[in-house]
Amino acid sequence: MMATLNVNTSVHDEFYRYKMPRFILQIEGKKTIITNMRDVGKALNRPPSSILKYFGRKLGTQSNFDLKNDKFLLRGVHATTKLQDLLNDFIRKYVLCARCCNPETQYIGNCLKCRACGFLNKNSNLSVV
Repeated sequence: MMATLNVNTSVHDEFYRYKMPRFILQIEGKKTIITNMRDVGKALNRPPSSILKYFGRKLGTQSNFDLKNDKFLLRGVHATTKLQDLLNDFIRKYVLCARCCNPETQYIGNCLKCRACGFLNKNSNLSVV
């Protein structure tokens, strides 16, 4: 069974229904490969490439994805805890609803709409995603 985390890490309920897998990393030379990025993206309902792009910007490093081999690469050696902290920032900014903190959001044009409470966040900065 794969280890999971709550999508909203401020919720400390083990029965919280919104879960995501923990990162599984491989280090190859001076590259970090996130082997389960597709699963993480699916759990967040976001393209894995947008999460990787966010990491690249925040870390100031090159990020690439090889869809043919299903590899999501970051230049440099990065710790799982650092990447998880960045993912938590990404979730707060681009996944959780600003009103109800529910992760059931989707992009509509340049806005983030919550499928749970109906809130439409027009101030969501979507330039990274």
